Amino acid sequence: MLSTARVDIPAPVEVRLKRNSEFVDNIMEFTREDLIGFRRPLAATFALTTPLVVAFVYYAYGFEMMFKVASSHFLIASAGLYLVGRNQWPGLVREFEYRSGEKRKAVADLKCGFTESSFLNIKRAPRFVEHQHGVLAFVDVGDFKTLYFAIENDPEDPRWTLYESGEMSRRIWRWMRLPVSREIVKFATEGTKLGNRRDTPRIESTDAWEAVNVALGEPLDGALLHQPFDEVVDTVERLI
Repeated sequence: MLSTARVDIPAPVEVRLKRNSEFVDNIMEFTREDLIGFRRPLAATFALTTPLVVAFVYYAYGFEMMFKVASSHFLIASAGLYLVGRNQWPGLVREFEYRSGEKRKAVADLKCGFTESSFLNIKRAPRFVEHQHGVLAFVDVGDFKTLYFAIENDPEDPRWTLYESGEMSRRIWRWMRLPVSREIVKFATEGTKLGNRRDTPRIESTDAWEAVNVALGEPLDGALLHQPFDEVVDTVERLI
C-alpha cells in the first residue's frame, strides 16, 4: 500500500533551491554577467591583459602611446564581445529561460516549505516498459489504482540508476518529492526482489509512444492512475 506524509525539506535540497531562487530576473543582466564577467575566454583574456599592457606602455612610452594602445584594446574588445555575443545569444536565451523556470519552481517549493515523503510496500512485481529516453514503471498500489513513473535516462535521477542495476524490482520503495516542481530528490528501494527484467517490452516507435500516452490520459511522472494494474499493463502492451 502507498502512504504519503509531509516532512521538512532536506538541508542540501533547501540550499540548492535558495540558490536557484536568487537567479536574476532580467536577461540583459544575465547576459552582462555572462559576457562581461569571467565566464567567456575572450572577456577574461582582455580583462586580465589590458591593465597590464596599458601600464607597461605608459611606463615605457608615455601617456600618448598609452592612450592609443588603450583605445585599440577597447575597440578590439568591443568588436569581439559583439561577435561572441551575437553567436552566443540563442544559447544564452535558452539557458536564461531554463534557469528562470527553475527559479519559479524553486520559489514555489520554498514557499510550500515541505516535501512529500512516500512509502510503498509492493505486493506484485512492478511492470517496466522501456523506450528511447528511459523507462515507464507501473506499480499496483491497491484500491484499483496504479502508480505511474516516467523515468528519464538521466544519471542524476536516482530511479534510473536503480533501474539499470535491477534494484527497482525490490518490494519496498521510499521516495521524497518536492510539492510543486514534482522533482524526485531522493529514492531508495529495499527488501526482496519481485521478478526480473528479462522480458521487459520496449516502445519502438513515436506512434506507439503517443498511443500509450493518450490511452493513459497523458499522466505526469508520479501520477496515480485510477485503473487496475492488470488493465493498465494489458492496454500498454497491446499498443506497443
